[in-house]
Amino acid sequence: MIGDRVANWRVMAVMVAGMAALGACPAWSSAETPLKILLADNSYDVAADGTYIQTYRFEFRPTNDAAARREAQQAVSYSPSLEDLTITEAYTQKPDGRRIPVAPSAIHDQLPRGGPDLASFSDQRQKVLVFPDVGGGDTLVYAWRRDVHKPVFPGQFMTSVYMSSNNPWGEMSLTVRAPASLALHTEAHDMAGSVEHDGAAVVYRWSASNPTPQSSNAAAVGPYDRLPRVFVSSFAGYQEFAAAYGGLANQKARVTPAIQALADRLTAGIADRHEQARVIYDWVSVNIRYVAVYLNMGALEPHEADAVIADGYGDCKDHVVLFNALLAARGIAAELVMINLGTHYTLSAPPTFAQLNHAITYLPEFGIYADTTAGTAPFGTLPFEEYGKPVVHAVASGIALRHVPTLAPGQATMELRTDATMDDDGAITGTTTTLAHGPFAVDLRRTAAWAEATGIANAAAAQLRALGTEGSGAFSFEPPNGLLASYAMSGQFQLDARAEIVEGDGFMPPTGLRVLTRPGDLLLGPLSMRKLADTEPTPCFAGRQREDIVLRLPKGRHLIRLPKKVILENSLLDYHSSWEMDGPSLVMHRELVSHPGGQLCIGAERRAAAEAMAVIRHDERRQIALADE
Repeated sequence: MIGDRVANWRVMAVMVAGMAALGACPAWSSAETPLKILLADNSYDVAADGTYIQTYRFEFRPTNDAAARREAQQAVSYSPSLEDLTITEAYTQKPDGRRIPVAPSAIHDQLPRGGPDLASFSDQRQKVLVFPDVGGGDTLVYAWRRDVHKPVFPGQFMTSVYMSSNNPWGEMSLTVRAPASLALHTEAHDMAGSVEHDGAAVVYRWSASNPTPQSSNAAAVGPYDRLPRVFVSSFAGYQEFAAAYGGLANQKARVTPAIQALADRLTAGIADRHEQARVIYDWVSVNIRYVAVYLNMGALEPHEADAVIADGYGDCKDHVVLFNALLAARGIAAELVMINLGTHYTLSAPPTFAQLNHAITYLPEFGIYADTTAGTAPFGTLPFEEYGKPVVHAVASGIALRHVPTLAPGQATMELRTDATMDDDGAITGTTTTLAHGPFAVDLRRTAAWAEATGIANAAAAQLRALGTEGSGAFSFEPPNGLLASYAMSGQFQLDARAEIVEGDGFMPPTGLRVLTRPGDLLLGPLSMRKLADTEPTPCFAGRQREDIVLRLPKGRHLIRLPKKVILENSLLDYHSSWEMDGPSLVMHRELVSHPGGQLCIGAERRAAAEAMAVIRHDERRQIALADE
């Protein structure tokens, strides 16, 4: 991955993005919060060749003992091949003013958490500070200096920051000092800034504060799309940025004898070029294990394609390098593409890696974006989270800044059918079958892979618990690495007896071994985020979700009443639900078809989605009750 993932409040200054979540709060709100950030001071002194010295000071206060225990250990990441990191100060300050320093022996230099393959893909390390004698009301302080002696792009500098709204923030500042010869391009949102000349240098400063955290900060898009933020870059635009990264990464996709031999073997007897590309894609997806490493936590340079084959695993950029090299061996052009794998749907004007944390491939001959790291995505299909995103093609010429197309109607469909029977004691047995197509099939294969690794019976029991029901069961499915456009997964289940149901208590008909989202969830946004304001932009997708549940009632019992039908139809969606009796069986049907105008539901579309989701939530919570005939 290319980029940084940051805890809501914690500063994670990293090598390329130089990122720090910063903020301010001289006067606290009356409502007590478990954590108060008092000071976050981040400063860069940049040289003309792109090297720099970064100094950082962070002061924060856990307000109770539980928060103090959680925050008493802090980690600062760095990349030894690119920089030197020195902890210059660290101590616990008690309310009476006493300072208890962090002993040198309590600063541990170690590998970050991760799998055993992590070290071979990133030289990232971290210094872990263990603070002494920490309790609620104490102030924890640490400061460090980072000397970056090898910039990823010589003569270039980038950084980005955002300020979280989860906690109250005190004094916050970001300062960048650079020679006038190194022109910096900046973009700021909701952060006060200034620029001044100091001899041969230019000094940029920004500040912000957030003394009162938001009572509700529910959002469906990422922090770099909405929170107070600053972007700084010496790149004039994405064309220049793309050429620089392409020059670094694309050279690793060389066609060596080993690459040529593998490509020839994989495509032997196949004349169609699209089919050749698909076969190569399938091989990389299935045979090269994906090891997720955040590229800006270490070197951005991928491994040679030959090395990726030898290892049998790689991160996203390694996957792209190998896939592109194999395609080149068959004369098929391919481009490395930088994208955001999270919930960011914008890119800043000054190029940085803040909103770019993943790499995929574009095949211009076929107009196809492909992601071999997904592992469960058929050729020409992407996971939901990659559609409609702005992307940067790492090309030396041509258009660098583009968009992945949004999902077209009919590409993403899913159908669930549960057939169940209730016994006299309230126990329910049945079978659930889920059929998915497109990105839903990607998700369903991921679930099947999880069930394989967990055990089909253990996975079924865990899924039933996650759905709020207790019982047992087992999944059945074809191997998830087939990578066909559609995929099915079934499961048999037995739910524990519930005496209260046969005694007449209300209950919701069980959906059985459901493993994908329900109609209305995902396609219109996250159904579970009840506090998401209808003014908040929300990712929306075109698609269809259908749910059919048949529940055979115990002999001699009937339903007191049937819930009414629900019909919603507007320019954004069509939603229908119905409840009917077919002899002794309840037949419940729900179906949603969504057709948004763009990747984000905003304005009138977002309001329509919010109104529909409120109705759908209520519809899914409706209960039935049994009575004697």
